[in-house]
Amino acid sequence: MATQAPTSRHTTGPRHARPSRLSALSGLSRRGRLPVPLRTIAVPVTLGILYGVWAPFIQRHGNPLNALQITLGVVSGLVLAILVFLLMRMPRTIQPELRATAFGVVAGVSVGFLHSLTYASVLRSSGIGLTVGGAMAIATFYFFHTREK
Repeated sequence: MATQAPTSRHTTGPRHARPSRLSALSGLSRRGRLPVPLRTIAVPVTLGILYGVWAPFIQRHGNPLNALQITLGVVSGLVLAILVFLLMRMPRTIQPELRATAFGVVAGVSVGFLHSLTYASVLRSSGIGLTVGGAMAIATFYFFHTREK
């Protein structure tokens, strides 16, 4: 006589539930976390908003705000946010020198562009952009090398 385990709808063992449709729609993983760390989203968004407000503020020179300046702010803030997001998602397997150079280039170009909105000379804007970009590249190079695994 063979015995069978009782079949019941309520089992006491561990249950492996499938993820609900709601978690798939909200972008959450199985453990309730975002698939991308929050800082990878928050830093580019914050920098993009600040940059997008700062650019038209510099260019208007005390005059009333117009549609062209608003467009400048939206486009420049969006471009910076996308570039910073891509830099932060760059794989850690890439050489630290290349990653530091990429961060330096983005910082230098963005600060040089902001300085050019003040009607400064191209040479002065380029010099300030190169200085800021070089300082950023050195700082990020140090950061990446000290935290290398």
